[in-house]
Amino acid sequence: MTQWVRVLAPLAVAVLTACYPPVTSRPVGTTVGLRPDPALRGDWKGVNESGEPGYFHFLFQSDGTITAVIVASGPKAEDWNVATLTTAKLGANRIMNARLVLSNGKEENAPAGTVPVLYRIDPHGTLTLALMDEAKVKRAIADGKINGEVEGGAAGDATIAGDAKALDSFFASPDAARLFDRPFFTLHKVN
Repeated sequence: MTQWVRVLAPLAVAVLTACYPPVTSRPVGTTVGLRPDPALRGDWKGVNESGEPGYFHFLFQSDGTITAVIVASGPKAEDWNVATLTTAKLGANRIMNARLVLSNGKEENAPAGTVPVLYRIDPHGTLTLALMDEAKVKRAIADGKINGEVEGGAAGDATIAGDAKALDSFFASPDAARLFDRPFFTLHKVN
C-alpha cells in the first residue's frame, strides 16, 4: 500500500502499513462495459487528506483506457506517478480500476489484479477519490460477505475474487461503497 499511498496521499504513509491496498482479481465493471468516463478528461488540481496539493492529468487512450499522470507539489514535489485506469458505473458507484505503472520513472512491480478506487463527482464538479479500507475488506472476506483471500494470513494483502458477474453485482451494492474509506484526495478541474 505504501506506493499507492505515496501516489495518492503522501503523508498517509506514516500511519498505514506497508502492504498494498486491496485488489480485485479482475477489473470491476466488465459486465456493464468499461468505458472512459468523459467527466474525468483533463487536468485536476486538489489536496490530499493531509492538505498537500497535487495534480491529476487524465489522458484518454485509443484502447479505451485512461492514463493518469499524478504529480505531487508538496514537500516531496519530486513525486510523480503514472497509472492505467478503466472506469465503470455500477449502480450508484463509479469505480476506477487502477494499475500503478511508474513511480518517479521506475517501473512498478504491482501485484496481479487492479486497485478499485471509488470516485464521485458532485454537482459542483468536485471529484473525490477513495481507496478500500483494508481492515473492512479483510473482515468482509473472513465473514463470507465477499469472495476473496488474504495472502499470508490476517496481516497479508487482500484480494477480492469472483467471476465478473458476482464481482460487478457486489460493487453495484451499498455494501461495496461501505468498504471504501473516506476520500484521500479532493480535486477540482482546471481545464
